[in-house]
Amino acid sequence: MNLLSISLRNLATRRVSTVLTMISVAVGAALLAALWLITDETDRRFRASTTGYDAVVGAKEGSPLALVLNTVFNLGAPIGPLSFSVYQELRQRREFRYAIPQARGDSFGGFPVIGTTDEMFTKFRRGLPFARGFAFQFSHDDAVQFAADLAAGKVEVGHHHEHKPGEDHAEHAHSHPLLRFEAVIGAQVAKQLGLQIGDKIVPVHGGADEAGAHVHEESASVVIGHLAPTGTPIDRAIFVPLSVFLAMDGHDDAVREIDGKKEVSLTAIVVDPIGHLGASWLRREFQARRDAQVAWSVFEVGELLRVVAGATQVLRVVSYLVLVVAGVAVMVALYNTMNERRREIAIMRALGARRGQILRIILQESVVIAGLGALLGVGICHAAFAVPALQRFVQDNAGVGVDWAAFTVEEIWLIVGAVVLGGIAGVIPALKGARTQVADNLAPTS
Repeated sequence: MNLLSISLRNLATRRVSTVLTMISVAVGAALLAALWLITDETDRRFRASTTGYDAVVGAKEGSPLALVLNTVFNLGAPIGPLSFSVYQELRQRREFRYAIPQARGDSFGGFPVIGTTDEMFTKFRRGLPFARGFAFQFSHDDAVQFAADLAAGKVEVGHHHEHKPGEDHAEHAHSHPLLRFEAVIGAQVAKQLGLQIGDKIVPVHGGADEAGAHVHEESASVVIGHLAPTGTPIDRAIFVPLSVFLAMDGHDDAVREIDGKKEVSLTAIVVDPIGHLGASWLRREFQARRDAQVAWSVFEVGELLRVVAGATQVLRVVSYLVLVVAGVAVMVALYNTMNERRREIAIMRALGARRGQILRIILQESVVIAGLGALLGVGICHAAFAVPALQRFVQDNAGVGVDWAAFTVEEIWLIVGAVVLGGIAGVIPALKGARTQVADNLAPTS
């Protein structure tokens, strides 16, 4: 007598009840699997996104967390202006692999436009890969020269000459030779906005393209490169030469007067210290400074994730409760069938089935319902995250993408746990079935 085949046949006979009970288990499992997947992917991607952003130097006005969120994750507004002299000071130190300037505050199509140097592509994270096109040419020396000319009033702010990629800007006397209206876009920008090499981006002041916002027509830039996907917020960024950003019309704080001297302003400086020596210098130098601060990305992200973990634990408890309720549903569904199955069980007993075998058949039914339900729930979870609309929703609201194919060890334990829960839920119905009296239940029910 194959007990498992008997269990499966019994489930098939009551297929409607079986499917509905299985769905209740699947809902609980899908909720728990989705929560784990989002949490794990958020944690992994947030931590992976800090690669290359070991330290971020910014203005003193805001918090270190706000500085990291804006610079690393493109979230929130810049915390304040940072003097260009701080960047020059960092560049003179040998304790860093690189110090890359950034200027932020404008956007295109909802994606941040970032002014920087070409070291963002050649040195940051040991170089960013390109899917198509190439990087713009704007070096550290170019940044220093342009900043000096801008502070001296030698740059015609708000003026733009129509040109083609690679054209020599020095040929136009009315245009500064270091104003190169070119852009490199991240993979998500290219995909979502459908931008191709040769298309133009027109920056808008602020974080979104809102009605009445200041559109920087004078800084329309030609897309010359598409970055390959990195799985980080870089995919959602648009990079332009620092000169283009600083010379935009309406950037009144691009040049400030400090102690009687005109100074160009940045938003942040991305720094990669060499070992403990560079890190120690940064901590010591910026601990008491009034004009700048240093934020450590890994530390700030770790603190943020610890804060978020509290809310996540509440959601986990709710998901566990949903799964337990589903287990109770399995028990109730099987228990309610015992009265209908008394004659069937009595016949099996009369044909030689022992109480232990009856017990095992019913327990197997409970385990199969719970196990298949959990497996279905995990499958539904990953299938749902494969839907582009849901991917965009999570991306827009959580700031990270979720890889639908990223299975975790926790999900295996979820299925195992559901099987155990199913076994526990089946104990009471199985005991009731095993105690069915043969003589009293052999007669057909009227």
